[in-house]
Amino acid sequence: MAKSSSNKAFAIQIDYGKSYVIKPKTMVLGKKDLIVQVESPVEFIALKRHGVDVSSYRLTQGLNGYFGMLNGPTYEELVKEFWIKAEVYDKETAKYEEIEKINGDSSLKGKTTEEMGFPEFTITEINSAIMGIPINITEEIIALAARCSNEGKFLSNLKNKASPWIKTTYAAFHKGRTSDKFCDM
Repeated sequence: MAKSSSNKAFAIQIDYGKSYVIKPKTMVLGKKDLIVQVESPVEFIALKRHGVDVSSYRLTQGLNGYFGMLNGPTYEELVKEFWIKAEVYDKETAKYEEIEKINGDSSLKGKTTEEMGFPEFTITEINSAIMGIPINITEEIIALAARCSNEGKFLSNLKNKASPWIKTTYAAFHKGRTSDKFCDM
């Protein structure tokens, strides 16, 4: 297998016209050093039995699919393989790539991103590769995997403000603060 002298991934053309990516590790830790925290499902029936009924909130937020997914399997080796090669591609990284290219070729100064050969930055993503297959994760993909909407909701004037668990939550969130507004946290 070929090795890259830089920390950039490179593609190799393999049989059947498929393009596989050989991506170097991006962290010093090895897979054996990583510990995957496997999510435990929330036991909503037990919560309800103890006076904490959050089913209406879960339904309103569209999170039933997400909590249903938590009961599924976790493939720890794949998670570790993903994270040891993961890189975040954000606006700052895109700008850094442009600067690096300009430093290598000063005639590109003042050119647009497209003129430099880069696509315009649109969204932050986590990039990695597992078994040579490139994996790109965005907020939209996380929402899709969690089976919920890719938009937030702000709920006000909730009907169940008298619930004892809401008072407990407010007390925990605002402990020692003069204001009980979330914007003052």
